[in-house]
Amino acid sequence: MTQIRTLGPRDTDKDPSTPVTQIRTLGLHDTDKDPSGPAGPAGPEGRQGEKGSKGESGAGGAPGKTGSVGPQGSAGKQGTEGLRGIPGAVGEQGRPGATGQAGPPGPMGPPGLPGLKGDGGSKGEKGHPGLIGLIGPTGEQGEKGDRGLPGPHGSVGQKGETGLSGVTGPFGPAGPPGLPGGAGPKGAKGASGQAGPKGQKGVQGPAGMPGPPGEVIQPLPFQMPKKNKRSIDASQIMAEEPAGDYSDGMEEIYGSLNALKKDIELMRTPLGTKEHPARTCQDLKLCHPDLPDGEYWIDPNQGCTRDSFKVFCNFTAGGESCIFPSKDTEKVKMSSWSTEKRETWYSQFQSGSKFSYVDSDSNPVGVVQLTFLRLLSVSAHQNFTYHCHRSSAWHLSSTDSYHKALHFMGANEEDLSFHTSPYIKALRDGCAMRKGTDKTVLEVHTPLVDQLPLTDAMFMDFGEPNQKFGFEVGPVCFLG
Repeated sequence: MTQIRTLGPRDTDKDPSTPVTQIRTLGLHDTDKDPSGPAGPAGPEGRQGEKGSKGESGAGGAPGKTGSVGPQGSAGKQGTEGLRGIPGAVGEQGRPGATGQAGPPGPMGPPGLPGLKGDGGSKGEKGHPGLIGLIGPTGEQGEKGDRGLPGPHGSVGQKGETGLSGVTGPFGPAGPPGLPGGAGPKGAKGASGQAGPKGQKGVQGPAGMPGPPGEVIQPLPFQMPKKNKRSIDASQIMAEEPAGDYSDGMEEIYGSLNALKKDIELMRTPLGTKEHPARTCQDLKLCHPDLPDGEYWIDPNQGCTRDSFKVFCNFTAGGESCIFPSKDTEKVKMSSWSTEKRETWYSQFQSGSKFSYVDSDSNPVGVVQLTFLRLLSVSAHQNFTYHCHRSSAWHLSSTDSYHKALHFMGANEEDLSFHTSPYIKALRDGCAMRKGTDKTVLEVHTPLVDQLPLTDAMFMDFGEPNQKFGFEVGPVCFLG
Protein backbone atom coordinates (compact mmCIF):
# COMPACT_ATOMS: atom_id res chain seq x y z
CA MET A 1 0.00 0.00 0.00
CA THR A 2 1.36 3.32 -0.98
CA GLN A 3 1.15 6.34 1.50
CA ILE A 4 1.63 9.83 0.23
CA ARG A 5 2.95 12.49 2.82
CA THR A 6 3.70 16.12 2.29
CA LEU A 7 6.81 17.29 4.19
CA GLY A 8 6.81 20.68 5.92
CA PRO A 9 9.67 23.12 6.29
CA ARG A 10 11.04 21.44 9.43
CA ASP A 11 11.40 18.07 7.61
CA THR A 12 13.92 19.16 5.03
CA ASP A 13 16.97 21.29 4.62
CA LYS A 14 15.64 22.66 1.38
CA ASP A 15 13.80 25.87 0.90
CA PRO A 16 10.91 25.79 3.35
CA SER A 17 8.66 27.56 0.90
CA THR A 18 8.58 24.49 -1.46
CA PRO A 19 6.48 21.57 -0.25
CA VAL A 20 7.88 18.09 -0.88
CA THR A 21 5.79 15.03 -1.39
CA GLN A 22 7.18 11.81 0.03
CA ILE A 23 5.85 8.52 -1.26
CA ARG A 24 6.23 5.60 1.00
CA THR A 25 5.42 2.00 0.10
CA LEU A 26 3.84 0.10 2.80
CA GLY A 27 4.76 -3.47 3.22
CA LEU A 28 2.65 -6.34 4.34
CA HIS A 29 3.35 -5.42 7.85
CA ASP A 30 1.87 -2.02 7.33
CA THR A 31 -1.69 -3.16 6.55
CA ASP A 32 -4.19 -5.44 7.91
CA LYS A 33 -5.57 -6.21 4.38
CA ASP A 34 -5.53 -9.58 2.89
CA PRO A 35 -1.92 -10.77 2.69
CA SER A 36 -2.64 -13.64 0.53
CA GLY A 37 -1.50 -12.33 -2.90
CA PRO A 38 1.93 -11.32 -3.98
CA ALA A 39 2.79 -7.79 -4.43
CA GLY A 40 2.04 -6.34 -7.81
CA PRO A 41 4.25 -4.18 -9.90
CA ALA A 42 4.62 -0.62 -9.01
CA GLY A 43 1.93 1.51 -10.49
CA PRO A 44 2.40 4.72 -12.23
CA GLU A 45 3.26 7.74 -10.24
CA GLY A 46 0.15 9.39 -8.98
CA ARG A 47 -0.68 13.00 -9.38
CA GLN A 48 0.56 15.44 -6.91
CA GLY A 49 -1.59 15.54 -3.85
CA GLU A 50 -3.18 18.56 -2.35
CA LYS A 51 -1.24 20.70 0.03
CA GLY A 52 -1.42 19.21 3.45
CA SER A 53 -2.19 21.08 6.64
CA LYS A 54 0.62 22.79 8.51
CA GLY A 55 2.52 20.32 10.59
CA GLU A 56 3.85 20.77 14.06
CA SER A 57 7.05 22.67 14.56
CA GLY A 58 10.01 20.42 14.25
CA ALA A 59 13.00 20.27 16.52
CA GLY A 60 15.53 23.11 16.32
CA GLY A 61 18.11 22.62 13.63
CA ALA A 62 21.85 22.91 14.02
CA PRO A 63 23.31 26.47 13.78
CA GLY A 64 24.10 27.51 10.27
CA LYS A 65 27.48 28.63 9.02
CA THR A 66 28.55 32.23 9.56
CA GLY A 67 27.59 34.32 6.61
CA SER A 68 29.81 36.80 4.81
CA VAL A 69 30.25 40.34 6.20
CA GLY A 70 27.49 42.57 5.00
CA PRO A 71 27.85 46.19 3.88
CA GLN A 72 28.50 48.89 6.54
CA GLY A 73 25.30 50.27 7.91
CA SER A 74 24.47 53.90 8.60
CA ALA A 75 25.81 55.51 11.83
CA GLY A 76 23.58 54.91 14.81
CA LYS A 77 22.64 57.37 17.52
CA GLN A 78 25.37 58.37 19.97
CA GLY A 79 25.36 56.08 22.96
CA THR A 80 25.77 57.02 26.60
CA GLU A 81 29.26 57.77 27.91
CA GLY A 82 31.06 54.58 28.84
CA LEU A 83 33.08 53.87 31.92
CA ARG A 84 36.56 55.31 32.22
CA GLY A 85 39.03 52.94 30.69
CA ILE A 86 42.04 51.50 32.38
CA PRO A 87 45.03 53.86 32.14
CA GLY A 88 47.30 52.93 29.35
CA ALA A 89 50.94 52.14 29.68
CA VAL A 90 53.34 55.04 30.13
CA GLY A 91 54.56 56.29 26.83
CA GLU A 92 58.14 56.88 25.93
CA GLN A 93 59.70 60.13 27.08
CA GLY A 94 59.35 62.84 24.49
CA ARG A 95 62.11 64.94 23.12
CA PRO A 96 63.20 67.95 25.24
CA GLY A 97 61.25 71.06 24.33
CA ALA A 98 62.68 74.43 23.56
CA THR A 99 63.82 76.55 26.52
CA GLY A 100 60.96 78.80 27.72
CA GLN A 101 61.15 82.40 28.82
CA ALA A 102 62.46 83.13 32.33
CA GLY A 103 59.63 83.26 34.86
CA PRO A 104 59.24 85.92 37.60
CA PRO A 105 61.34 85.49 40.78
CA GLY A 106 59.76 83.06 43.22
CA PRO A 107 59.02 83.88 46.88
CA MET A 108 61.89 83.94 49.32
CA GLY A 109 62.56 80.52 50.74
CA PRO A 110 63.05 79.76 54.43
CA PRO A 111 66.41 80.70 55.97
CA GLY A 112 69.08 78.11 55.38
CA LEU A 113 71.13 76.48 58.06
CA PRO A 114 73.88 78.67 59.57
CA GLY A 115 77.06 78.40 57.55
CA LEU A 116 80.40 77.55 58.98
CA LYS A 117 82.23 80.33 60.73
CA GLY A 118 84.32 82.19 58.22
CA ASP A 119 87.86 83.31 58.65
CA GLY A 120 88.35 86.53 60.52
CA GLY A 121 88.43 89.56 58.27
CA SER A 122 91.09 92.16 58.29
CA LYS A 123 90.83 94.89 60.89
CA GLY A 124 88.73 97.77 59.62
CA GLU A 125 89.54 101.39 59.91
CA LYS A 126 88.51 103.27 63.02
CA GLY A 127 85.01 104.65 62.64
CA HIS A 128 83.81 108.13 63.40
CA PRO A 129 82.68 108.76 66.97
CA GLY A 130 78.95 108.10 67.31
CA LEU A 131 76.41 110.58 68.59
CA ILE A 132 75.78 110.77 72.30
CA GLY A 133 72.92 108.41 73.17
CA LEU A 134 69.79 109.37 75.05
CA ILE A 135 69.89 109.27 78.82
CA GLY A 136 68.55 105.92 79.94
CA PRO A 137 65.88 105.49 82.59
CA THR A 138 66.89 105.54 86.22
CA GLY A 139 67.87 102.08 87.35
CA GLU A 140 66.57 100.34 90.42
CA GLN A 141 68.12 101.26 93.71
CA GLY A 142 71.07 99.04 94.39
CA GLU A 143 71.72 97.10 97.55
CA LYS A 144 73.31 98.88 100.47
CA GLY A 145 77.06 98.82 100.05
CA ASP A 146 79.67 97.81 102.58
CA ARG A 147 80.82 100.37 105.09
CA GLY A 148 83.63 102.43 103.57
CA LEU A 149 87.00 103.15 105.08
CA PRO A 150 87.30 106.16 107.39
CA GLY A 151 87.85 109.30 105.38
CA PRO A 152 90.73 111.71 105.91
CA HIS A 153 90.52 114.28 108.65
CA GLY A 154 88.69 117.36 107.57
CA SER A 155 90.22 120.79 107.53
CA VAL A 156 90.04 122.92 110.63
CA GLY A 157 86.73 124.71 110.79
CA GLN A 158 86.25 128.42 111.07
CA LYS A 159 86.44 130.06 114.42
CA GLY A 160 83.12 130.00 116.18
CA GLU A 161 81.24 133.00 117.36
CA THR A 162 82.23 134.55 120.66
CA GLY A 163 80.27 133.06 123.50
CA LEU A 164 78.38 134.94 126.20
CA SER A 165 80.49 136.62 128.83
CA GLY A 166 80.69 134.63 132.00
CA VAL A 167 79.98 135.93 135.50
CA THR A 168 82.92 137.60 137.23
CA GLY A 169 84.63 135.07 139.43
CA PRO A 170 85.31 135.59 143.15
CA PHE A 171 88.32 137.52 144.32
CA GLY A 172 91.39 135.42 145.00
CA PRO A 173 93.26 135.39 148.32
CA ALA A 174 95.31 138.43 149.24
CA GLY A 175 98.88 138.36 148.01
CA PRO A 176 101.96 139.25 150.04
CA PRO A 177 102.58 142.96 150.63
CA GLY A 178 104.39 144.56 147.77
CA LEU A 179 107.05 147.19 147.79
CA PRO A 180 105.79 150.69 148.29
CA GLY A 181 104.95 152.11 144.95
CA GLY A 182 104.65 155.56 143.64
CA ALA A 183 101.46 157.50 143.62
CA GLY A 184 99.08 155.83 141.24
CA PRO A 185 96.32 157.26 139.04
CA LYS A 186 92.79 157.75 140.20
CA GLY A 187 91.16 154.43 141.06
CA ALA A 188 88.07 152.91 139.46
CA LYS A 189 84.57 153.18 140.83
CA GLY A 190 84.01 151.06 143.89
CA ALA A 191 81.72 148.06 144.21
CA SER A 192 77.99 148.54 144.74
CA GLY A 193 76.69 148.54 148.21
CA GLN A 194 74.57 145.86 149.80
CA ALA A 195 71.08 145.19 148.37
CA GLY A 196 68.18 146.92 150.05
CA PRO A 197 65.38 145.14 151.91
CA LYS A 198 63.10 142.79 149.92
CA GLY A 199 60.01 144.48 148.48
CA GLN A 200 56.43 143.20 148.60
CA LYS A 201 55.36 140.54 146.07
CA GLY A 202 53.50 142.02 143.12
CA VAL A 203 50.32 140.74 141.44
CA GLN A 204 51.00 137.85 139.07
CA GLY A 205 50.65 138.87 135.40
CA PRO A 206 49.02 136.83 132.61
CA ALA A 207 51.00 134.01 131.03
CA GLY A 208 52.86 135.10 127.93
CA MET A 209 53.08 133.35 124.56
CA PRO A 210 55.66 130.54 124.30
CA GLY A 211 58.92 131.98 123.14
CA PRO A 212 61.03 130.65 120.27
CA PRO A 213 63.30 127.69 120.95
CA GLY A 214 66.37 128.83 122.82
CA GLU A 215 69.93 128.21 121.77
CA VAL A 216 71.92 125.52 123.49
CA ILE A 217 74.52 127.18 125.71
CA GLN A 218 77.45 125.78 127.58
CA PRO A 219 77.29 125.47 131.35
CA LEU A 220 78.30 128.69 132.99
CA PRO A 221 80.64 128.84 136.00
CA PHE A 222 78.41 131.13 138.00
CA GLN A 223 78.32 131.34 141.77
CA MET A 224 75.03 130.46 143.40
CA PRO A 225 73.58 132.25 146.41
CA LYS A 226 74.67 130.77 149.68
CA LYS A 227 71.43 129.00 150.46
CA ASN A 228 71.57 127.05 147.13
CA LYS A 229 75.15 125.79 147.38
CA ARG A 230 74.23 122.14 147.16
CA SER A 231 74.14 119.53 144.43
CA ILE A 232 70.84 120.28 142.63
CA ASP A 233 69.79 120.68 138.98
CA ALA A 234 68.54 123.81 137.30
CA SER A 235 64.88 122.85 137.57
CA GLN A 236 65.21 122.64 141.37
CA ILE A 237 66.85 126.03 141.43
CA MET A 238 64.00 127.56 139.41
CA ALA A 239 61.44 125.94 141.67
CA GLU A 240 63.03 127.26 144.83
CA GLU A 241 64.21 130.71 143.75
CA PRO A 242 61.69 133.49 143.01
CA ALA A 243 62.41 135.40 139.84
CA GLY A 244 62.99 138.68 141.73
CA ASP A 245 65.83 137.42 143.96
CA TYR A 246 68.54 137.37 141.27
CA SER A 247 70.95 140.14 140.59
CA ASP A 248 73.99 140.74 138.45
CA GLY A 249 72.21 139.52 135.16
CA MET A 250 71.05 136.14 136.52
CA GLU A 251 67.44 136.77 135.46
CA GLU A 252 68.35 136.35 131.74
CA ILE A 253 70.16 133.08 132.38
CA TYR A 254 67.37 131.53 134.37
CA GLY A 255 64.82 132.74 131.83
CA SER A 256 66.68 130.89 129.08
CA LEU A 257 66.87 127.76 131.16
CA ASN A 258 63.16 127.94 131.93
CA ALA A 259 62.27 128.31 128.23
CA LEU A 260 64.56 125.42 127.38
CA LYS A 261 62.90 123.28 130.00
CA LYS A 262 59.44 124.01 128.56
CA ASP A 263 60.58 123.12 125.05
CA ILE A 264 62.00 119.83 126.24
CA GLU A 265 58.77 119.03 128.05
CA LEU A 266 56.73 119.80 124.92
CA MET A 267 58.98 117.50 122.88
CA ARG A 268 58.49 114.73 125.41
CA THR A 269 54.73 115.30 125.65
CA PRO A 270 53.56 116.92 122.35
CA LEU A 271 50.19 118.65 122.22
CA GLY A 272 49.24 117.78 118.62
CA THR A 273 49.18 121.45 117.59
CA LYS A 274 50.92 123.00 114.61
CA GLU A 275 53.63 124.49 116.87
CA HIS A 276 54.04 121.29 118.90
CA PRO A 277 53.09 118.32 116.63
CA ALA A 278 53.47 114.67 117.54
CA ARG A 279 55.35 112.12 115.46
CA THR A 280 52.22 109.96 114.99
CA CYS A 281 48.74 109.72 116.45
CA GLN A 282 49.85 106.76 118.52
CA ASP A 283 52.58 108.88 120.17
CA LEU A 284 49.92 111.48 120.96
CA LYS A 285 47.69 108.81 122.51
CA LEU A 286 50.53 107.53 124.69
CA CYS A 287 51.16 111.06 126.02
CA HIS A 288 47.48 111.99 126.37
CA PRO A 289 45.38 108.80 126.75
CA ASP A 290 42.13 110.74 127.22
CA LEU A 291 42.19 112.73 123.96
CA PRO A 292 39.07 112.24 121.77
CA ASP A 293 39.14 111.18 118.10
CA GLY A 294 39.66 114.15 115.81
CA GLU A 295 42.11 116.14 113.71
CA TYR A 296 45.63 116.73 115.04
CA TRP A 297 49.01 117.78 113.67
CA ILE A 298 51.83 115.28 113.23
CA ASP A 299 55.44 115.57 112.03
CA PRO A 300 56.83 112.07 111.29
CA ASN A 301 60.26 113.30 110.18
CA GLN A 302 60.58 115.64 113.22
CA GLY A 303 62.96 118.56 112.78
CA CYS A 304 61.38 121.80 111.60
CA THR A 305 57.63 121.93 112.21
CA ARG A 306 56.88 123.88 109.03
CA ASP A 307 56.30 120.62 107.09
CA SER A 308 53.95 119.14 109.70
CA PHE A 309 50.46 118.25 108.46
CA LYS A 310 47.01 117.63 109.90
CA VAL A 311 45.53 114.13 109.97
CA PHE A 312 42.54 112.39 111.52
CA CYS A 313 43.56 110.51 114.64
CA ASN A 314 41.47 107.44 115.37
CA PHE A 315 42.34 106.86 119.02
CA THR A 316 39.47 104.36 119.34
CA ALA A 317 41.39 102.01 117.00
CA GLY A 318 44.62 102.38 118.98
CA GLY A 319 45.95 105.64 117.56
CA GLU A 320 45.71 105.35 113.75
CA SER A 321 46.98 108.24 111.58
CA CYS A 322 44.60 108.63 108.60
CA ILE A 323 45.00 110.66 105.40
CA PHE A 324 42.35 111.12 102.71
CA PRO A 325 42.12 110.85 98.90
CA SER A 326 41.84 114.07 96.93
CA LYS A 327 38.41 115.29 95.82
CA ASP A 328 38.81 114.28 92.16
CA THR A 329 39.50 110.62 93.01
CA GLU A 330 37.53 110.26 96.24
CA LYS A 331 34.27 109.41 94.42
CA VAL A 332 33.70 108.59 90.73
CA LYS A 333 30.10 108.48 89.49
CA MET A 334 28.57 105.39 87.84
CA SER A 335 28.96 105.22 84.05
CA SER A 336 28.90 102.63 81.25
CA TRP A 337 32.46 103.55 80.15
CA SER A 338 31.61 102.44 76.61
CA THR A 339 34.71 104.01 75.05
CA GLU A 340 37.16 102.35 77.45
CA LYS A 341 38.74 98.90 77.30
CA ARG A 342 38.61 96.23 79.95
CA GLU A 343 41.77 95.15 81.78
CA THR A 344 43.08 98.74 81.58
CA TRP A 345 44.26 100.83 84.54
CA TYR A 346 41.92 103.67 85.48
CA SER A 347 44.74 106.20 85.03
CA GLN A 348 44.72 105.31 81.29
CA PHE A 349 41.01 106.17 80.87
CA GLN A 350 40.29 109.39 78.99
CA SER A 351 39.05 111.09 82.17
CA GLY A 352 41.05 108.96 84.63
CA SER A 353 44.11 109.65 86.76
CA LYS A 354 46.16 108.05 89.50
CA PHE A 355 44.87 108.33 93.06
CA SER A 356 46.39 111.20 95.08
CA TYR A 357 46.10 111.97 98.80
CA VAL A 358 45.81 115.10 100.97
CA ASP A 359 45.76 116.00 104.65
CA SER A 360 42.74 117.26 106.57
CA ASP A 361 43.28 120.79 105.15
CA SER A 362 43.29 119.44 101.54
CA ASN A 363 47.02 120.05 101.18
CA PRO A 364 49.06 117.39 99.32
CA VAL A 365 51.01 115.10 101.64
CA GLY A 366 54.74 115.23 100.99
CA VAL A 367 56.54 112.10 99.81
CA VAL A 368 59.15 112.39 102.56
CA GLN A 369 56.58 112.70 105.35
CA LEU A 370 54.59 109.77 103.95
CA THR A 371 57.75 107.66 103.80
CA PHE A 372 58.59 108.42 107.44
CA LEU A 373 54.99 107.66 108.44
CA ARG A 374 55.36 104.20 106.87
CA LEU A 375 58.66 103.66 108.70
CA LEU A 376 56.97 104.44 112.02
CA SER A 377 54.01 102.09 111.31
CA VAL A 378 53.54 98.34 111.73
CA SER A 379 50.38 97.96 109.61
CA ALA A 380 48.03 99.90 107.36
CA HIS A 381 44.54 99.45 105.93
CA GLN A 382 42.32 101.07 103.30
CA ASN A 383 38.80 100.44 101.91
CA PHE A 384 37.65 100.57 98.28
CA THR A 385 33.91 100.65 97.44
CA TYR A 386 32.72 99.46 93.99
CA HIS A 387 29.23 100.62 92.93
CA CYS A 388 27.83 98.27 90.26
CA HIS A 389 24.91 97.68 87.92
CA ARG A 390 25.02 94.11 86.52
CA SER A 391 28.79 94.07 86.98
CA SER A 392 30.97 92.02 89.35
CA ALA A 393 33.96 93.30 91.33
CA TRP A 394 35.36 90.32 93.28
CA HIS A 395 33.59 86.93 93.34
CA LEU A 396 31.44 85.82 90.35
CA SER A 397 28.65 83.55 91.60
CA SER A 398 27.60 82.20 88.17
CA THR A 399 31.00 80.51 87.65
CA ASP A 400 32.12 80.38 91.31
CA SER A 401 35.41 82.02 90.31
CA TYR A 402 37.44 85.21 90.78
CA HIS A 403 38.60 85.74 87.18
CA LYS A 404 36.77 89.10 87.07
CA ALA A 405 38.20 90.35 90.39
CA LEU A 406 39.56 93.92 90.59
CA HIS A 407 43.30 94.66 90.48
CA PHE A 408 44.94 97.44 92.51
CA MET A 409 48.26 99.22 92.05
CA GLY A 410 50.10 99.63 95.35
CA ALA A 411 52.28 102.57 96.34
CA ASN A 412 55.29 100.33 95.60
CA GLU A 413 53.84 99.63 92.05
CA GLU A 414 52.90 96.07 93.02
CA ASP A 415 49.83 94.51 91.37
CA LEU A 416 47.43 93.49 94.15
CA SER A 417 44.52 91.12 93.37
CA PHE A 418 42.82 87.96 94.60
CA HIS A 419 45.54 85.78 93.08
CA THR A 420 48.55 87.85 94.23
CA SER A 421 47.69 89.22 97.71
CA PRO A 422 46.26 87.41 100.74
CA TYR A 423 45.58 90.75 102.47
CA ILE A 424 42.46 91.72 100.45
CA LYS A 425 39.03 90.60 101.68
CA ALA A 426 35.46 91.52 100.84
CA LEU A 427 33.58 93.10 103.73
CA ARG A 428 30.48 93.05 101.50
CA ASP A 429 30.10 91.55 98.01
CA GLY A 430 26.70 92.62 96.68
CA CYS A 431 27.92 92.67 93.06
CA ALA A 432 28.68 88.92 92.91
CA MET A 433 25.24 88.03 91.46
CA ARG A 434 25.42 90.67 88.66
CA LYS A 435 21.75 91.54 89.23
CA GLY A 436 20.53 95.11 89.53
CA THR A 437 22.36 97.87 91.39
CA ASP A 438 24.48 97.08 94.46
CA LYS A 439 27.98 97.57 95.86
CA THR A 440 31.06 95.62 96.95
CA VAL A 441 33.34 96.88 99.77
CA LEU A 442 36.93 95.57 99.68
CA GLU A 443 39.45 96.10 102.49
CA VAL A 444 43.24 95.95 102.08
CA HIS A 445 44.70 95.31 105.55
CA THR A 446 48.40 94.57 105.27
CA PRO A 447 51.56 94.50 107.39
CA LEU A 448 53.47 95.44 104.21
CA VAL A 449 52.97 99.16 104.70
CA ASP A 450 54.85 99.99 101.46
CA GLN A 451 51.79 98.73 99.52
CA LEU A 452 49.53 101.56 100.72
CA PRO A 453 48.03 103.91 99.83
CA LEU A 454 46.49 102.49 96.62
CA THR A 455 47.42 104.50 93.52
CA ASP A 456 45.35 102.89 90.71
CA ALA A 457 42.69 100.28 89.92
CA MET A 458 41.88 97.92 87.01
CA PHE A 459 38.24 96.94 86.28
CA MET A 460 37.46 93.62 84.56
CA ASP A 461 33.68 93.42 84.09
CA PHE A 462 32.15 96.19 81.96
CA GLY A 463 31.39 96.98 78.32
CA GLU A 464 28.32 94.75 77.88
CA PRO A 465 24.88 96.31 77.30
CA ASN A 466 23.27 97.72 80.46
CA GLN A 467 26.48 97.48 82.52
CA LYS A 468 27.67 100.38 84.70
CA PHE A 469 30.10 100.97 87.56
CA GLY A 470 31.54 103.71 89.77
CA PHE A 471 33.76 103.67 92.85
CA GLU A 472 34.89 105.39 96.04
CA VAL A 473 38.44 105.48 97.42
CA GLY A 474 38.55 105.43 101.23
CA PRO A 475 41.13 106.99 103.57
CA VAL A 476 44.31 105.10 104.38
CA CYS A 477 45.19 104.65 108.06
CA PHE A 478 48.64 103.78 109.47
CA LEU A 479 49.03 102.24 112.92
CA GLY A 480 52.31 102.81 114.73
